[in-house]
Amino acid sequence: MLALRGAVLAAFTSASAEDGPAIPYVAPDVTGLHFVETFDADVWSRWKHSTAEKYNGKFEVTTRTPEALLGDVALKVSEAARHYGTAAKFEPIAVQQKGAFAVQFEARFEDGLSCGGSYIKLFDSEGRPSDAFDSDTRYVVMFGPDKCGGTNKVHFIFQHKNPVTGKWEEKHLQTPPSVPMDRRTHLYGLFIRSDNSFEVHVDGEKKASGSLLKDMQPPVNPPKEIDDPSDQKPSNWVDEAKIDDPDASKPDDWDEDAPFQIPDPSASMPSGWLEDELAKIPDPKSQRPADWDDEEDGEWEAPIIDNPKCSVGCGKWEAPRINNPNYKGKWYAPKIDNPAYIGEWKPRQIDNPEYFVDENPYMLPTIDSVGIDIWTMDKGIMFDNIVVDSNPEKVIAFGQATFKVRSDIEAKQDKSASGQGMFSKALDTVLENPVPVLVTVLALLVGSFLLCCRGGAGSPAQPVTEGEPTPQRKKLSEYKKARSDSPSRKRDDAQADSAEASDGPAAAQPAESEEKKEEGGLAATLAQED
Repeated sequence: MLALRGAVLAAFTSASAEDGPAIPYVAPDVTGLHFVETFDADVWSRWKHSTAEKYNGKFEVTTRTPEALLGDVALKVSEAARHYGTAAKFEPIAVQQKGAFAVQFEARFEDGLSCGGSYIKLFDSEGRPSDAFDSDTRYVVMFGPDKCGGTNKVHFIFQHKNPVTGKWEEKHLQTPPSVPMDRRTHLYGLFIRSDNSFEVHVDGEKKASGSLLKDMQPPVNPPKEIDDPSDQKPSNWVDEAKIDDPDASKPDDWDEDAPFQIPDPSASMPSGWLEDELAKIPDPKSQRPADWDDEEDGEWEAPIIDNPKCSVGCGKWEAPRINNPNYKGKWYAPKIDNPAYIGEWKPRQIDNPEYFVDENPYMLPTIDSVGIDIWTMDKGIMFDNIVVDSNPEKVIAFGQATFKVRSDIEAKQDKSASGQGMFSKALDTVLENPVPVLVTVLALLVGSFLLCCRGGAGSPAQPVTEGEPTPQRKKLSEYKKARSDSPSRKRDDAQADSAEASDGPAAAQPAESEEKKEEGGLAATLAQED
């Protein structure tokens, strides 16, 4: 069934692509840039997969689907629910005094992004080969999209060395921008300048900015004083500013059990209210249809209607409820100032032994490698056009020259593919529920045939009042019951119960059929774009 769906969609996509706006790929001009990776030519002579055991996923170099620039390739996550690790070296770059730093790359989620990262790490290899790169490799900058559960951000993290202790600490952007959730290519840029300012761009637009000295958490420079870890609050310290008044007592007439609402004592049963009558009765005007068969259609019952005698009301009358004027609720003693209150206790301050001041955190240490270390529950994540340089303006210009062309084409492809998304959704519904769909179609055909036959009979049709259980309604209810009892429906329910009961690692991995269901689905596409 999945193969059939794929074949139909492939034919439809191919037909649509013939009229698409794609243009041939032309390799960009990289003159004057420190490092650029377009993933052209012999990629695996430059990039090496990590040899660490945890990395069970292997990147591929392939074209996009659909293509905007015909023949352009990128680095692609080929399988879901795997760890991926790869790295490449370049000539070392270090931010000198009055210098700057820029990194930029493109990322695309061809199959959407439900849980996974698509960030890169820039680090100093310290002479180690690229295949030694793994999650424990200390990076200088980590930058790019990450989404899973409550996390939805474009990371900007850099590691800073404390000159007193020699320890490296991560400094996180406090207010990172969110990740675009459509399936187009997006451009991510980070630009750091010599005044310690930084900017995070998405698609060439500034989405976050700030100062390395003020807008990172924890701060680059630690506090001059810290709490004395040996200082403890005295046992007789009183830090409660208010206490219950010890002289107060609950008043004698305070009833804590009085209800919040009571029946209105001033209300009386309206004239004409019939307590002995039912509000609903069988319709006395309804008659058993002449062609009703108890064995086939069940015991006939007249439809239920409102009792015409109940113009005022029927049944047991109850007075409307009003707020109880005697309600007071639970009694609490009033609060008074605590005569023993000393104040809020704080430990005494001492000089921070790890204190230092770095006025130039923009001067990043040496970087000579770029790596991708991600875990993802989605396939189809693509990386392209990674740029590292000391001139932010040149990097921004490169992005304008490469990304904008692709972005404009993908926007046009999205519009032309809107009909394909609706077709894919309808096809998914039919192919994933073949038995119910077939039974529904047959039931509609049979029902139409029977109605036509009855409409042409010699005897006039028996009038049916609203709510009367006709034979067609009876047969429809039998069909629904048969559908719910069908082996395929029970098997689906059992699989759902099994998936909910599972809490092992396998539960986190989407089944292949679920991945196929999600592909091309209009609902999934709209959810990602929103």
